[in-house]
Amino acid sequence: MDIPYKKRGSLPEYRKHPTKPAFLIAVSCLLACVLTLARPATSAAAAAGTAEGATGGQISLPAGMGWEDWHAVRDQHAHRATVKVFVRNGEAPQTAKVRVVLAQTPKPTFDSPQAIVDSIVQTANRQCEKATVRPIRKSASDLIFELRGYGCSGQKGERYLLQRIAFIGEWELQVTYAPMSPTDDLPPPDKERALKLLSSATIVPGSSPAAETGWFLITPPPQADGHYDASAPISKWKIEEGAGTREKCKEVQTFLTLRARKEGKPSEIEEVKDASCVSMDDPRLEGN
Repeated sequence: MDIPYKKRGSLPEYRKHPTKPAFLIAVSCLLACVLTLARPATSAAAAAGTAEGATGGQISLPAGMGWEDWHAVRDQHAHRATVKVFVRNGEAPQTAKVRVVLAQTPKPTFDSPQAIVDSIVQTANRQCEKATVRPIRKSASDLIFELRGYGCSGQKGERYLLQRIAFIGEWELQVTYAPMSPTDDLPPPDKERALKLLSSATIVPGSSPAAETGWFLITPPPQADGHYDASAPISKWKIEEGAGTREKCKEVQTFLTLRARKEGKPSEIEEVKDASCVSMDDPRLEGN
C-alpha cells in the first residue's frame, strides 16, 4: 500500500491535486492510497497567485491530543486549500506504517458530510468488488466513519481508512488515518488513539496559511541529456515542496542536499544543487 512516486530526477513528484472533492480523495485513498499528500504536477508559473481570494481560517491541532507523537512531512498550500501529512515520530514518509492526512478546503455544495459519504460509497462500489462504510460518530456537520474496500482495482487485500469529514464555518475539514498495509480494522488501542486525533483537529479563525507563508522549493527543469537547466526562466522550474515559510523551505532544501550527497548519486546532487526558495508573489513566476 505504498504511495506511488513518479521520479523526476531524485525528488518525488506527486500527481494529485489537494483541492479535489472529499469523496474523490477518499476513494483515491482507498483505491491507490495516494491520499491528499499528493500535490499537483505543476510549474512554478501555474502555482503563482494561488492564495488569491483566500479567506481566514487555518487548521489547529490542540496540545495533549496525541499530535506530539507525530511529525509533519508535508505542509502544502494551494488555492484556498491546505494539506498536511503526518507520520509517527521516528518514521520516514516512504516507510511509515500509517499516514495521517489533514485537508482544509472550501465547503462544498454537498449539504452534509453524510451526502459526501454516500458519494464515496457509490464511487467505490463501481471500482471495488465491495466497499462499505460504517459510521462511528455522527452529527449534522461532523462525521467519523470507517471505509473498507475489497477487490479494488490495482489493489490486493482489504483496504481500511478511518476518516472524519466536518463542516466548520465556510470550510470543509478532512482528517484521514490511513494504514499503509492491507487490513480490515485497527486494534482497539490504536483505534482509540486514532479517534482522539481525528476528533481534536479543527479550523480556527485566522489568516490563510497560503496567504502568509507561500514559499516554494523549486528545481530547474530537466534537459534531454539528463542534466538540469539552471538558466531556464523561473516560471519553467518545478515545485518540489510547498514548504510554507521561507525558513521551513531552507530547512527542506538543506535536508535534500545532505541526503543527495549522502547517497552519492550525481543526478540527485545536480538536481538539488540549484534548488531555490521563492515566494509565490515573486514576479519571475509570471515569466514565459
